[in-house]
Amino acid sequence: METSQPDHPRPPLRRRLLWPFSQLGSAFKLTGTHLLHHVIGASLIASLMLALEGFHVLEWLDAAMLRASAEQAPLLHKGRDPGAAYRPGIIEIDQPAFEQVFDEREPLERTRLEQLLASVAQRGARVLAIDLDLAPAVYEQHKAGERPLDRLLDRLAADGRQLVLILPEQSDQNANLPWIRARCAAGVHFASPQIRERMGAVTRIELKSPVLAAVAFELAHGMRQQEQNQPMPAALSEQKEGYRLAGRVCQLARRTGSEKELARWAFEPVIHGDAKDAAEQNAVTAPFHPTAMAPAFLDPTRAGVRLVDGKAGVAQDAPRKQVLFIGASYDVRDRYTTAEGEQAGLHLHAAAYTSLGIGTADVNKYVVFAADIVIGVLLGCLFGGLWTLYGRAELAIDERMADHDFSRLHRMGTLLEFYGIRLILVLVWASPFAIGALAIYLSRGLLEQGWWVNPGPLIAGMFLHAMSLRDEAHHPHKEVPGLSVWAQLRRTHPGIVLVQAPLAVLLLVVAVI
Repeated sequence: METSQPDHPRPPLRRRLLWPFSQLGSAFKLTGTHLLHHVIGASLIASLMLALEGFHVLEWLDAAMLRASAEQAPLLHKGRDPGAAYRPGIIEIDQPAFEQVFDEREPLERTRLEQLLASVAQRGARVLAIDLDLAPAVYEQHKAGERPLDRLLDRLAADGRQLVLILPEQSDQNANLPWIRARCAAGVHFASPQIRERMGAVTRIELKSPVLAAVAFELAHGMRQQEQNQPMPAALSEQKEGYRLAGRVCQLARRTGSEKELARWAFEPVIHGDAKDAAEQNAVTAPFHPTAMAPAFLDPTRAGVRLVDGKAGVAQDAPRKQVLFIGASYDVRDRYTTAEGEQAGLHLHAAAYTSLGIGTADVNKYVVFAADIVIGVLLGCLFGGLWTLYGRAELAIDERMADHDFSRLHRMGTLLEFYGIRLILVLVWASPFAIGALAIYLSRGLLEQGWWVNPGPLIAGMFLHAMSLRDEAHHPHKEVPGLSVWAQLRRTHPGIVLVQAPLAVLLLVVAVI
């Protein structure tokens, strides 16, 4: 009795299990058509991101990424502080000081503040940046004569110390405006206390606005008595050339009759030249340098307020600096989300000063655009190869299932092969998440250099874009001899040529204009 033998003997179990992986090389073999497909897709996503960034539409995503980054371990665990030469001292009224020195009273008791400032002034600092509202409280506005606190401020200014006060909160009927003008006449400087917060996170510092850090930095580096080892960086010197921020608020106070207008204009950038061009290039702001706000470097510069011989002051072993930032950190309403977690506004003012000294700037947006295209093409090749690998494995088992009795599915080898292919599908869908997590981790290295990048949209976009190649594993397109790569792509993927390519050019034009 004769038995028929199959034309193609069944391969062994081990070979069948490893078969999908054996196709890995051929899955990632690119043709010119595939490469052009990825170039156009990456260009479309990069142009879209460039246009949306220009309209500040993606700031919510940047803020969300920053919060995710802040929840991880601190960026810097050890190493040398690159901003050590520019690190100011911080005298803070923390929660214990608020309770023990100021008896939890708001506004802070003026006699205690006078004692504190007198004690700090004795430490030899040349610039005092005071992040406290020192305007007369309501109960002081009807007192005749100048307050002792005002006399102290005026005397310190007359003695050659550079004082920077923040603009007080707006009062009824502009009652604080005469007080601001009187302090300006005595030589005291004013600055805006605002901190730029976008979508719930702080990522940038002001370069050309009269905010507390910028004014204090200009006063410190414009003084002959300033430490000789703190030269102004060349890049920062070019940015600030021709701009005088220290007297800006006092000039505005003499011209305006409204505290509301004064507060608004005090946060506006001082721009010479083409304001539109400066705004487009983000010339008025720069990224926070992460080392400037790193707790490992920031905490040693902090000193708390305490009672010394019954008076408000600081301990003798507190850090001595030429520039001191004085303020409060007990108010939970004055806290912000940063790359280093939640931080008090006083600490951010001091960190902004340090960041100005280190020097930080945005990467050119066209360099980022080109980098997005290169990275996008690489991601497209990776995701496209993974989809092709899965598609070929799925097609192979479907063909074998169609040629044999369905009962063979119950054999152990076929079952393992079937579930192995489904595992590959899970890995393919998990790949963008794994790459995204890796990109976030790697982007922290760029953040340490003062750059912040958001890889999420590019990874997600190229993964979805690569899905359009998935069907080619089942229905591969035949190459037509003699056709150019562009003509071949137009024949096999007309949507890429007729829709995505023109849309990428249009978005790039919108972003540039």
